[in-house]
Amino acid sequence: MSNFDIRAINLNLLPALDALLVEGSVGAAARRMHVSQSAMSHSLAKLRELFDDPLFVPSGRRLVPTERAIALSGTLPAALEHLRDAMNPPQPFEPRTSLRTFRLATVDYFELTALPDALEHLRRHAPGVGLEIERFSPASLAHLVAGELDLALIGGSVPTPSTGLRRVSLYREPFAVIARPGHPRVGRRLDLSRYLELGHVLVSVEGRRDGVVDRALAKLGKTRRVALRVPHFISAPMAVLHSDHVCTLPSSVARRARELLGLRVFSPPLAVPASDVVALWPARHDHDPARRWFRELFLSGRALSPHARTLMRQPRE
Repeated sequence: MSNFDIRAINLNLLPALDALLVEGSVGAAARRMHVSQSAMSHSLAKLRELFDDPLFVPSGRRLVPTERAIALSGTLPAALEHLRDAMNPPQPFEPRTSLRTFRLATVDYFELTALPDALEHLRRHAPGVGLEIERFSPASLAHLVAGELDLALIGGSVPTPSTGLRRVSLYREPFAVIARPGHPRVGRRLDLSRYLELGHVLVSVEGRRDGVVDRALAKLGKTRRVALRVPHFISAPMAVLHSDHVCTLPSSVARRARELLGLRVFSPPLAVPASDVVALWPARHDHDPARRWFRELFLSGRALSPHARTLMRQPRE
């Protein structure tokens, strides 16, 4: 559409469009906006007229965005945030007196490795600041784009939308092997042959039946026996403590398991690629003073463990 007249825009339509882009259905968008479904349908009709484009086409129970809508999804959230900022200039953030609560999406890897250090930092520098943690899921990406989460901390290869999110790699996390003290078959060292003879605990956050170790072994033409598969990092050390299984998991988790449970930690007897630990946040929050302070706690390493800060200083491959 050429020569778009900004004066023709009913600003009330833009939050409705934002809700439709996030939810993918008229009903869900209406609930998000606290309006009736008929009112949201009316807004969609007006938006189609305004942009001279269908914007969304039905596909089953969902609405699939057109190319025009996809293009708008990359710029609209930030535009709305800038408009809000222009109308309500952000106030300076004072962490020592703030009672603000921040929302973080992650997996229990973070809860084991960084949460104690993050809480200690908040206790000393921002005692009134609260923290809400939710489990990272595919839906978390949409919640981030919508600005409903302040930050996500995740490991591994996670696909992220090309628009609406910022992504920064914090460090590369190597792997380690944990075994219980007094294990009858694990001596001072753990070689590959003994490693393959043992039962293994696999942490599969995504529900896969293989992991990075299995893919590394496959390149060597070898396999291992997975005796237990669990969905959480926090349960793996407990399983190892009460069995003769071993578990290969991020070195930060292994170190915490040694501190808390006295487990033994070994280097893997094969080359296992290190995993990226990344931070994601909404682009629309770039200039918000409070959210910038919060994410900088992790981007700078101040709210991470000493081991993570050491990894952050290491040169990237």
